[in-house]
Amino acid sequence: LIKSMQNEQFLKGLLESVKGCGFIDLTSGAEVMVSCLRKEDPEKLYKELSYDYADVFLNAGANPTFPYESAHTGKKPVLMQKPVITLREYFRKAGVHKNPDFKDLDDHIAVEMEFLRYLLEKQDTDTYIKFFKNIYLKWVNSFCDQLTTSASSGFYQALAHFTRGALMCENMRIDGFTRGEETTQKMMEACASLDLDSAYFTLKEGVIEEEPAKEIPSHCYTCGALCGMTAKLKDGILTSISGLPGDPKGGGRLCPKGAASPNHLYSPYRLKSPLIKENGRFRKASWEEALDAVAKGIKSIEPDKLGFFRGNDFINWIHEGLFDHLGCPKMTHRPMCDNANRMANEHNLNDKRPWINYEKSDYIIHFGMNEFATSYGQRKTTQLKAALKNGAKLVIFDPRRSETAAAATEWIPIKPATDGAVALAMCYVIIKNELYDKEFVKDWTYGFDELKNRVLGTEDGIARTPEWAAKISGVPADTIERIAMEFAMAEKKGVSSWTGVAQVPNGMYGTAALQALNGLCGTFDAPGGPSLPFKRKLKSPWGKGQEKPPKGSAPKLHKYTMWSGWGPAKYTVCCGSRQTQGNDSLFW
Repeated sequence: LIKSMQNEQFLKGLLESVKGCGFIDLTSGAEVMVSCLRKEDPEKLYKELSYDYADVFLNAGANPTFPYESAHTGKKPVLMQKPVITLREYFRKAGVHKNPDFKDLDDHIAVEMEFLRYLLEKQDTDTYIKFFKNIYLKWVNSFCDQLTTSASSGFYQALAHFTRGALMCENMRIDGFTRGEETTQKMMEACASLDLDSAYFTLKEGVIEEEPAKEIPSHCYTCGALCGMTAKLKDGILTSISGLPGDPKGGGRLCPKGAASPNHLYSPYRLKSPLIKENGRFRKASWEEALDAVAKGIKSIEPDKLGFFRGNDFINWIHEGLFDHLGCPKMTHRPMCDNANRMANEHNLNDKRPWINYEKSDYIIHFGMNEFATSYGQRKTTQLKAALKNGAKLVIFDPRRSETAAAATEWIPIKPATDGAVALAMCYVIIKNELYDKEFVKDWTYGFDELKNRVLGTEDGIARTPEWAAKISGVPADTIERIAMEFAMAEKKGVSSWTGVAQVPNGMYGTAALQALNGLCGTFDAPGGPSLPFKRKLKSPWGKGQEKPPKGSAPKLHKYTMWSGWGPAKYTVCCGSRQTQGNDSLFW
């Protein structure tokens, strides 16, 4: 294309078309582009422009330009919006559709420009004027302004000025000014000299009928909660999403992040191509070139020196299988989420996340958990709000006054990463005053004597008293003691934590200390306490020599009502469950 544009016939024709036209943007833009094309070798110019192209149009740079109508006509830059639906209606009436070989969106500026050309060739003047005035003219000025500020090369800056000038010129031609008529005619003659082949065409003749409107039940993949959602499509375009009625996880609602997921899907900032960095700047690359470069790099590095990091995707087993095969250490998104919580819970409870049954609770303690803003499923948020309305006490330990802390019965500021110290001090109060559930501790736990020796100071001479924890956490000793006493004496209760505890160096041990409170007070799988929805079969659920609990001694919760949808479709109940004895498989 650059070689074609360096043809003197085209260059002279372009300059002649703008000579004396009176449009400064058009004239200056043409002169700078011609200067760039004349003085540079085509290969060198192509390489220079490829870096700027990646920065400007492929989102490799800090200030990209969006060549799509949707990004310029809405309140925020989101693609595949109403302008695309309107554009397709124009296409159908004109008997064309976007060329499938053009791997970009319908409302790309190149497609709309070619549509105008097509209408002129077909002498469909009425549609041409309507489309130019009502569609094209409304957003291309904004695009040119954006390109002028984001491009670093003189060529692309000149192209922005030239496009804006051409827009003004054509607008005057339509309004009857002869100067615009002459300029447009000469410009079309210059462009015709390029003799471009069909590979550059973005449109094809033929009508593609509109797809029927659809409502598709699905899941939100913004986080691992996978709340149910309903996606509405018009002509194959996602127009809106909402919570899926009857979904047990989301309760028919979506959180703000989930509700905003169409903005992620249609974000103009998404990368559109593999990119390779050369001399400090990115350029576009094919998938073959990019994958070959990655494979070559992997082969050139010793496995123990190769780092691997993945996000929260749902085909991670492929990635992890590859890097396990290579024998390299790896990192996942989980340290940025609740990995420490999960590791502690899986080690101590053989379960990932023991969520509290808020509907039955009358006393709830949260450490580092902002349920109203970052809930793992909107159903939990609804249940917590209902619990507060019904008179449950909610105590929040959090360094900041979060949304949930603001609505809580009591917010207790705490120094970051000191939650475990407060939990151990609460264990001290409960054990010292013999307020723990002796029957539950005997029948359903192991390690109590070790915990007792630790918190009372028998083990190392350091008693984990409220005064000890107060110096570490900044929480007053009398507050720690009061909350511990209230919690122990409450009938239906539970303690829970989230990423505020997990995302610190001692997160795993802090979580274990918090769960010890639930263990001491016998709240697991009890009304109002944390449920264990992800039970797995334990290889050795009981401590050596420990007597197994009697069968059928614990109250049964309606686990389907509480947590259907949270667990997998099939799971095996662990032998030590208070709900069910044996190794029966439950199907939901």
